[in-house]
Amino acid sequence: MSEMPAEHGVEMRHLRAFVAVARERNLTRAARHLQITQPALSRTVASLERLVGTALFARNRRTVQLTAAGQRFLPHVHRALAVLDEAIGVATGGPPVLRVGFTWGSTAEYTAPIVRDFERSHPQVTVEIRRYDDTVAGLDDGRTHVGFLPGDPGDPRFGTLVLADEPRVVALPVDHRLVSGEDVVLADLASETIVINVVSGTTTLELWEPTRRPDTFVRVRNVDEWMEAIAAGRGVGLTPASTGRLYTHPQIRYRLVADSPRVPITLAWPRLAAHPLVADFVASAERMRHRRDHADP
Repeated sequence: MSEMPAEHGVEMRHLRAFVAVARERNLTRAARHLQITQPALSRTVASLERLVGTALFARNRRTVQLTAAGQRFLPHVHRALAVLDEAIGVATGGPPVLRVGFTWGSTAEYTAPIVRDFERSHPQVTVEIRRYDDTVAGLDDGRTHVGFLPGDPGDPRFGTLVLADEPRVVALPVDHRLVSGEDVVLADLASETIVINVVSGTTTLELWEPTRRPDTFVRVRNVDEWMEAIAAGRGVGLTPASTGRLYTHPQIRYRLVADSPRVPITLAWPRLAAHPLVADFVASAERMRHRRDHADP
């Protein structure tokens, strides 16, 4: 969240009230959670909206919904509160904690060596590794401090380090016509139904030429649903090659897609108000990347 001048007067009680109402979508339940009265909560929320200068909620008789401004505000508030809780924990003698996020297993080959290297040089730090099925592995709202991502987030809020470039493979049902034969190219897949992980996947229509794009899709929300849809014969899917090394299924075969753009495996972190240990973690990532590059034939 960009720095808010002191004269705005926003306090942590405002932010906690905002998060409670955003989560509950109901003033009565949010007030009960905060252990305050509903009128007091309503006044706090109204005060926050005046201080921010825009409506954060749209209210009706039954529910309270975030406005567009409220939706933009929410992840930054989560991050501000997370940073405060971390600061209090460290100030009161708790061990430093670094939360490392990932979206799914295509980054696993890169995650473990970097975490081990970081822990060797920071034995006093607790490293928590967490999976989040979203495009930035929990970075945008402070749930994580650094994240391993398949692809480039393309978001100026985040600094990035490319750890490797993976070729793409196509995951095919075991009895598919392309399981054996000539090299697979994108044009071979233009008439196929494509299974796409719409939450954290790396496949988009932009992979194909505008005149040769598939027109049938199956949308899923995580890698497990993606694999089961392909195994059931509902379509085929494209993914970084590391997915094929890490996720096996008796009803799926993987083939290299010779002309598909490669997928960067990326370490990302917030540019603004980054965790104090992020720079050291990035240094471990750079060190491990250097070793990996020089170990490859």
